[in-house]
Amino acid sequence: MEQTLKIDMLGHQGDGIAHNDSGAVYVPFSLAGETVVTIGEGAKPELLRVEEASPDRIDAFCRHFTTCGSCQLQHFDHDAYLAWKTDILKTTLKLAGITHEIEPIRHYGRANRRRAVFTGVRTQAGILLGFSERATNNIVGVKECPILLPEIEAVMPYVRDICVIFAPRQGSIRATVLACENGIDLSIEITKEKNQKSDLTAIRKAIAHASMDHFIRLSVDGETVLEKERPIIKAGIANVAPAPDVFVQASKEAEQDMADLVTKHLKSCKRVVDLYSGIGPFALRLAQKSEVIASEFSQSALDALDRAWRDTGGKLKKITVERRDLTRRPFAFQELKYIDGAVFDPPRAGAEIQCEHIAKSRVKKVAAVSCDPKTLARDLNILIKGGFEIKSITPIDQFAYTHHLETVVLLQRKK
Repeated sequence: MEQTLKIDMLGHQGDGIAHNDSGAVYVPFSLAGETVVTIGEGAKPELLRVEEASPDRIDAFCRHFTTCGSCQLQHFDHDAYLAWKTDILKTTLKLAGITHEIEPIRHYGRANRRRAVFTGVRTQAGILLGFSERATNNIVGVKECPILLPEIEAVMPYVRDICVIFAPRQGSIRATVLACENGIDLSIEITKEKNQKSDLTAIRKAIAHASMDHFIRLSVDGETVLEKERPIIKAGIANVAPAPDVFVQASKEAEQDMADLVTKHLKSCKRVVDLYSGIGPFALRLAQKSEVIASEFSQSALDALDRAWRDTGGKLKKITVERRDLTRRPFAFQELKYIDGAVFDPPRAGAEIQCEHIAKSRVKKVAAVSCDPKTLARDLNILIKGGFEIKSITPIDQFAYTHHLETVVLLQRKK
């Protein structure tokens, strides 16, 4: 069923919001002020055409846009897009009673992502490799992606060659590609029956394949099967060798910006706790000035952090790693007795309980890093009620052309 709608506003998830007799209607790839024609019933119809375009509408730069599910906002004028993202953060914080000035948003443009996760399925022609189609489980085959670093785009044909070897007859395959300082790391994950082992014949074939000349490491289902060099990610003066599929910030430049904000704020602290530390993008930089306790649930991430610290040969101050599920067992305020600085970078659910303990502690400075404005607002209010004041709020547009937003908030305990 077709219907003509007037888009009233752009929602926080990136869809245009209109209203009809049934209530709110969410229209993808539309902008505020536009008149559009949609097809389909319910609250989430498809955009059929734009009758009256917004002055903020521009041409998308990727031919897969609107089909591939990765980007949502390539059709949005650059300055208007950044203002919209900033306003999402501002509005969310204001609703929570936080009205502090927000710094200009940091944006990193196209061709910036150093990590990509492709999904593949076997076809009669070989393999269909790409990203998930928007709102479905179907795969959109891609041969290029202008969001990715050129180094990753350049190896996509070779990723496809290796995936053909491993792709099951039924099910799917996932290929994670990471651009490191010294080359490209490739990790393959195969959907297979429970307890079924990886195919050794396929592994031998992949190792011998000419396309492996383009990768420094190949991992299959979490196990390294070929390593020509240890993949290296820089974190200050340290070289981190991440385990296969371990979390790495999507943009090197965004990570550096966040780390600069955090380290500058905490540089006067003698002892710092890094919560949800991952492989140590903050801890390894903070250790140039401070002793650090780094806590994380992933043991492989902590192992990589610890090795990177030890490999500096004493150039960094002491880093102690501790594996914890911080959601269930946060650092209690008593454990923070001798800590004067803290940084946390939790998953989307935030760090509510941990913030309650920080608020009760003697910690003087906090750097809060968040990927969700709503849970960030909640956590900030806990710290504010505990005696902290906000010094700065900086939005980080690490995931450009999507609704996702990172934020770094620096706080200090009131004197």
